[in-house]
Amino acid sequence: MNSTPTSTPTSTPMTLRARCADDLIAAAPLVLGFHPTHSVMIMTSDGDRPFHARTDLPGAPAPVEDQRAVAAMLVDAARRNGVRSLAVLLYGGERATRPTWQALRRACRQSRLQIVAALRVDDRRYFPLLGDRAAREIGIAYDISAHPFLAEAMFRGMVIQPDRASLATTLAPDAVAQAAVQAMLDDRPVPRMATPGERSDQVAWLSGFVSTFVSGGQRPSDEDVARALWLVQDVRLRDHAWALVLRDNASRHQELWLDVVRRSPDRYLPAPAVLLAWAAYRAGNGAMAWLAIDRCQTVDPDHRLADLLARCLDGALPPDAFDDHADDHLEREEGLPA
Repeated sequence: MNSTPTSTPTSTPMTLRARCADDLIAAAPLVLGFHPTHSVMIMTSDGDRPFHARTDLPGAPAPVEDQRAVAAMLVDAARRNGVRSLAVLLYGGERATRPTWQALRRACRQSRLQIVAALRVDDRRYFPLLGDRAAREIGIAYDISAHPFLAEAMFRGMVIQPDRASLATTLAPDAVAQAAVQAMLDDRPVPRMATPGERSDQVAWLSGFVSTFVSGGQRPSDEDVARALWLVQDVRLRDHAWALVLRDNASRHQELWLDVVRRSPDRYLPAPAVLLAWAAYRAGNGAMAWLAIDRCQTVDPDHRLADLLARCLDGALPPDAFDDHADDHLEREEGLPA
């Protein structure tokens, strides 16, 4: 597969009730944050919590084992979330999607998961794969440009990217801001273990930095970003910022750490990137979480916390599994990260 799968319980600022094919097609980019292409996706609402998962199509001709692996990944994720029925959307041509659809349908049948709707979707038409032969072959025209889901999303200020690659560009470095932040970091001493008194002051400052933005504050200055980056190199301070991310404010933490990541020099990147991944995961934005993990692991391939989050996403572990352990820092390390 060409990209890492996205599987996460659905968490959007909106309540989406899909009653027809157009609703499903309109809901997909809202829960993903981008318009899917060359993808297979499942959406559910009948399990323990709303849930969706997406991954790239293996394509054709791809080995049968690849098709089965994709189907198994999606079905396993659905079962872990208590799902009994689901909708399937496949994006691409008939030849590219058919092997994956066949493998997924077989895997659902074997796992006793009911497929309540299945659509192959292209730019202009959808093809109901459980419909009659004429509908499957000819398809049905659709236009979601004025769909109520998307209209409400626009009203709420939600930005939906054209595709996953476009979403990835939102994490691209801001070279001018990077240089400004680097200049300020050059004037700071090398990070070291703080004394208890120093750490108390640092925790208070970092808490204020985060809470000011999360509660509706303005974009932080380069000077504040530089100080935050310097502080979160200490694992215990990074973990403090981690523990501040709650489900009801995770989207604001995501905005904050996304901005910090874009302004971070590479040397300091892993800590804010993993905080962005955690905030995105808590907000139900699996695609953004994966992209942040990728950025972190590009600089530090062995980053333990990024690997832990990747395993949570791979296993479709719901973010609310951490609700009773928000300040348990999972795998705590001592000292500064390598």
